Amino acid sequence: MKKNFLPAFAIALLGLLLCSSGVFAQQGYYNTLVGVRAGTSVGGSVKRFVTDHAAMELMVFNRWKGWNAALLYEYHMDIREFRGMEWYLGGGMHYGKWTKEKGEPPWVYKSTQDYQAYGVDFVAGLEYNFYHTNIYLSLDWKPAYNFVDFTGLWWDEAAFTLKYSF
Repeated sequence: MKKNFLPAFAIALLGLLLCSSGVFAQQGYYNTLVGVRAGTSVGGSVKRFVTDHAAMELMVFNRWKGWNAALLYEYHMDIREFRGMEWYLGGGMHYGKWTKEKGEPPWVYKSTQDYQAYGVDFVAGLEYNFYHTNIYLSLDWKPAYNFVDFTGLWWDEAAFTLKYSF
């Protein structure tokens, strides 16, 4: 079951991108943002809006010398008092892998085998669009709970993401 999780994750993302490709074509909105994440982890992000206020975001990042990927559904709401600022809430799932040669996850003393972690995520954040540009800056907090027994709750994942929309 563990080995089938990553291909299913990739197929779900591909289906989302193909099915939602024409959502904003008539309205002239930007619907895809690509960015670089930096915080407790370092990586990248691709966000695609599927409706006016709902988006799917794929985050891939490096942490504890291993790789993680999270697929999230986010609901965006405007902050009327501050032009260009939105806040968002959402959730999704994640998968992480650490290899014994490189990875050092914090829940082991010395890595003697490959480790995997998968579970559910929550995300809360702010996103700001610099007025009349394609540049966005977001700050998010993304706690996660792992279904693998020894890893438990990861509550400390937070990052800034600089994004470009097209």
